[in-house]
Amino acid sequence: MLHVAVGVIKNKQGEVLITRRASGAHQGDLWEFPGGKVEEGETTHQALKRELIEELGITISSSKPMLDIYHDYGDLKVHLDVHQVGAFHGQPRGLENQPLKWLATTELKKHAFPVANKKIIDSLNLPCYYPIVDDSLGSAQQMLVHLSELLAQDYSMIQLRAKSMDKVGFAQLAKAAMQLCDIKRVALFLNTSVDTALALNAQAVHLSADELISAHLPLPSGLTVATSCHCEQELRQAQDAGVLFAVLSPVARTSSHPKSQPLGWELFSNTAKKFKLPIFALGGVGPKDIQQATLMGAYGVSGIGAFKKEAN
Repeated sequence: MLHVAVGVIKNKQGEVLITRRASGAHQGDLWEFPGGKVEEGETTHQALKRELIEELGITISSSKPMLDIYHDYGDLKVHLDVHQVGAFHGQPRGLENQPLKWLATTELKKHAFPVANKKIIDSLNLPCYYPIVDDSLGSAQQMLVHLSELLAQDYSMIQLRAKSMDKVGFAQLAKAAMQLCDIKRVALFLNTSVDTALALNAQAVHLSADELISAHLPLPSGLTVATSCHCEQELRQAQDAGVLFAVLSPVARTSSHPKSQPLGWELFSNTAKKFKLPIFALGGVGPKDIQQATLMGAYGVSGIGAFKKEAN
């Protein structure tokens, strides 16, 4: 397996640097995030620093782990060890005559990349808010009303969870919710099994830790997958399965789960920093906590009631 150090480099405008592969290279003429092979005895940061000096003429002073991606192209297996570059010196230029450009993250999907790069692009376009429409809010109609309120506030990624509903009721609710979200081009994650999500032609699914264990790996390529976690073991399982992101809870004590022992921000932070995937904080948090959450290593925040209070 080819171990590749990949750098996500942003400028002051928040744009990301991409370069184009040579025509004769594997996956030639496609765009990619810069980097190169990790040599024996090198750390990923060392390899990335060396490759970016050679390819772009820039020197990075810091980087932090972002994602681990494993992909089998049939003729080549790759491990993309993706790091986010914190700071660099110099002006990037194509020292190997490779074209390069700076793009807003929303523009990345308009360019042709190797398949293994898709997860990087999806991660860069994740919003920092992940509200949940839950059946604790009331009837199916009340849930759809709340969903409409969230859509009106321009939330772009929402979870639909209705554990108390039977399969028929959930299917009807899910179809109505997907129609509302399709109009606004919002990613709706159905909290259900992979099989049910595929049967409903869903674009995304949110799995419980148990559902992720029972899911057949590798996960379906056409389905975006997130999962719920409560400990390091479940986060390790999520990372190994290649989910797009995880939710770690509960951060604080909640009225809905009064007997659950909260993690607290310190334990949340110490746990989250051990993994290479975006992790959302859930449980007693909401939009008002986003600054604290990001300081403690969370990618964003998720919740039910806190988002409903904002909507009202």
